[in-house]
Amino acid sequence: MFGFGQEITLYDKNTSSIPEDLLLSIAIDGQGNKWIGSSQSGVLVFDGKSYTTFPEMKGDFFTPIFKDSKGNMWVSFSALVEVGSVDVLVRYDGSRWWWYKAEDIGPYTISVTDICEGKDGTLYFAGPEGFLVMVKDNEWELLELPEKDMVALSVAVRDDGVIALGFGRPDCGLLLYENGKWESFSEKDSPLVINVVRALKFTKDGALIVGYGGGFGDGGFSVMKGKKWIHYNKSNSGISDHMVRDIEFDGKNYWMATNNGLVKFDGKKVTSVFFREGMFKNVINDIAIEDGILWITTNFGLIKYIP
Repeated sequence: MFGFGQEITLYDKNTSSIPEDLLLSIAIDGQGNKWIGSSQSGVLVFDGKSYTTFPEMKGDFFTPIFKDSKGNMWVSFSALVEVGSVDVLVRYDGSRWWWYKAEDIGPYTISVTDICEGKDGTLYFAGPEGFLVMVKDNEWELLELPEKDMVALSVAVRDDGVIALGFGRPDCGLLLYENGKWESFSEKDSPLVINVVRALKFTKDGALIVGYGGGFGDGGFSVMKGKKWIHYNKSNSGISDHMVRDIEFDGKNYWMATNNGLVKFDGKKVTSVFFREGMFKNVINDIAIEDGILWITTNFGLIKYIP
């Protein structure tokens, strides 16, 4: 379905003072400000009227952005330095930025692909080669992955501490960590549809939603609960695209960012929402939810959507 009417507001270069339309990530701070990660214009803080930037944040590919339970804003990006660029992780505590490089934490690289927080306040950073990086109360810890060259694309943590990591490898698309042991899933030896998992989300009842990095081939998403898997794709549901980049929960429905529209999943039915007509005109990169309102970053600007 197409979203029309007063429930949609588009902020782009033609309708606002936003410096660019290619927006990669978004998170909302405790004051309701929208923190937007752009491709080349830095971090944009939108208060509903104007955008604030940080001159010291020179670089590109500002993604992901994450707000933790203490109100800190975390950002990963490629920072410009004299000899080129270096991947960094930064934290804004409300008054200043704290910068972290790989040598400050321990892994070989600090290119972060996804961030989540556990029930106990531990933060999990996917992306560093060979490790899952964790921090709690400023104490950093590394969890070694089964292979040294493994790079996780996504991470989710269940309330009981079970960790899920998504990958894009010929031999593995999903890892679960429970009771000190890794369990691997691939399309060859499990119901996993393809070995590219771009988004993960645990549901309220402990099931795992697995969002695939599919394109014109197979993909979509699966719901895994114990040994039972249910697959949703173009052939059996209303999903509009097989590439799922992000999954967010509004308390009732799960919302997914895809290459072709916004997808709503109520636990049974899948509905796709489009904002423009045409091929590759509805690329959704990230979603943040505030009081039932969806704030969506796309390759054509920022969308405020009231379902």
